[in-house]
Amino acid sequence: MIIKTFCGGYDNNFAYLVIEGKECALIDPAVPAEEVLNYIKENGLELKFVIVMHSHYDHTIELDKYREKGIDLMGNKQLKIKLNKKIDDGDLLNLGAITMKVIYTPGHTPDGICILIENNLFTSDTLFVEGCGRTDLEGGDTELLWESLERLQQLSNDTIIYPGHDYGPTKTSTIGQEKENNRYFMKTKAEFLEYR
Repeated sequence: MIIKTFCGGYDNNFAYLVIEGKECALIDPAVPAEEVLNYIKENGLELKFVIVMHSHYDHTIELDKYREKGIDLMGNKQLKIKLNKKIDDGDLLNLGAITMKVIYTPGHTPDGICILIENNLFTSDTLFVEGCGRTDLEGGDTELLWESLERLQQLSNDTIIYPGHDYGPTKTSTIGQEKENNRYFMKTKAEFLEYR
């Protein structure tokens, strides 16, 4: 498996192309579609599907360009955009020999998800390197975000996180490093709510 990272979009967004053999899937369509599609064409790949991680405009870039090519769009069942497949917590998606597990992580938005592939966790705006998503926008819920972060902390310490923005001192991190350095990984809900 190869993970190709694209950076750009509206606010140092990350989008990730997961490649298995000649098949690939796009996680978090947050950069111009042409950039992704050109890379796929140049490398002789076939894009099987696109996973929309949450509903904010900077993470749903040019979805029509994928639809025009007949590429399936997937996202949480609460997403209010046209999807080919609605996915929910615990669902498994297959890309060749790769299995992707859907983890429902509301809080930043009601429709937020993370994707776990082996020990690689794609977190979009739920968890950043030494940060987490904001909850002061429409649909944000601080208590739900705390619960989602608590759930992610249960993953193994060597789990690599791939966030939705380049906001931290490094582009990626691990759950173990975040337990040591992320001020939002608080011990209690009360501490988190007060800090936020």
